[in-house]
Amino acid sequence: MRVPVSLLICALPLCLPAATAQAQDLATTLADALAHAPVLAEAQADNAAARARFDAARAQGHPLVAVEGEIGTGRIDNGGFFGFTAQNTTPLALKAGAEMPLYAGGRVAAAIDQARGGMDVAQLGLVDARARIMVGAVAAYAEVLTARRIEARYDQLLGELTEVERQAGLRFKSGEIPASDLASATARRAEGQAGLAQAQGRRITAEAQYRRLTGHDAGALSPLPSPPPTPPTLEEAIDGAHQNNPALAQAEKGVDIARAGVRAAKAESLPTIGAYAEATRTRDQFFPDYRADAVSVGIRGHWTLWAGGRTSAKIHEADANVDGSEARARDARDQIDTAVISAWTGLSTARRMAEATQARSAAADEALRSTRLEAKVGAKPTLAVLDAEREAVTAQAAHIEAEGQSLVAAWQLDALVGALDR
Repeated sequence: MRVPVSLLICALPLCLPAATAQAQDLATTLADALAHAPVLAEAQADNAAARARFDAARAQGHPLVAVEGEIGTGRIDNGGFFGFTAQNTTPLALKAGAEMPLYAGGRVAAAIDQARGGMDVAQLGLVDARARIMVGAVAAYAEVLTARRIEARYDQLLGELTEVERQAGLRFKSGEIPASDLASATARRAEGQAGLAQAQGRRITAEAQYRRLTGHDAGALSPLPSPPPTPPTLEEAIDGAHQNNPALAQAEKGVDIARAGVRAAKAESLPTIGAYAEATRTRDQFFPDYRADAVSVGIRGHWTLWAGGRTSAKIHEADANVDGSEARARDARDQIDTAVISAWTGLSTARRMAEATQARSAAADEALRSTRLEAKVGAKPTLAVLDAEREAVTAQAAHIEAEGQSLVAAWQLDALVGALDR
């Protein structure tokens, strides 16, 4: 029996229904944004450089071992002085030494403290960069979903308005409605067309921003998740920001670094003492067959007794840096407090708006349904239906906006209180 070719084709895997592409959720978007962000890569590089500077500062207190030497070929002619005749020589000089700092007046400790503070600042900068990227990714995710939903609603509205305009044209031709009703229907359709164009532009912009943050196009996205937990009171939010906000911690670390700079400047007026051991080997340096080998151990010190005001100027500069750092830290605290209050108020407002717009959208949908029924029996004109359609779309768009704003506001507040990495 011959099997029809069509059955053979349908038996192939290609004939099976294509699996629906799995929608990408917010967690995946966050991971993509963190993996793609150049800002985060820059912060990681700064962090690695700060760690290297810290290692270099600690190494200043370690022993230093060095070897140097030279060898060459030449000719020494002393003009018969001491009875030496001119001869070809091979000058050789070797020196090996080790030195261990014993006392540096606090220079090494101050350098280590400065480098440690710089490392902490870089690490906090990395945390801050991660938080900003995550909030930006959440905002982009919410904006894409919001723009797509609004575009879909305006597309649906335009289709309905186009049909209403068509029916109005037929009714006008049959003499059922005046020209003013037809013109109003045309105006409503044009208004819907303009709204759709605006929604499409917003969606294109949102998808471009999503692509910039994640490195790939926004495909199918899962619905907006619930907002993350946030501090229950404003006081707790401010306290959390004081303890965990990375930008504020950076400013406070700047004060510690400046104070270490004062210690480093004051150490310039103190002596340095180190233990050393050296060995040298010399050949043919001053006259033919010259030989000298030496070994020495001891203590070596250096103390600048008068520097013409250089040290005091450095101390004054370091003190001024401390004053500036403390002022910046106070300003940072004030800015963080203001930002937390703003974020807290924004979140509370967004939540109330979401509840209010949900009620408004439900009421507008019910009003639209009733208006359509009344228009069918002639109790209301077509323009009333168009007005109800416009109000329903506006209410629904406001509710969609409020949902996205509520999610982004919660993430912004958590970023300010340092709760995103906990």
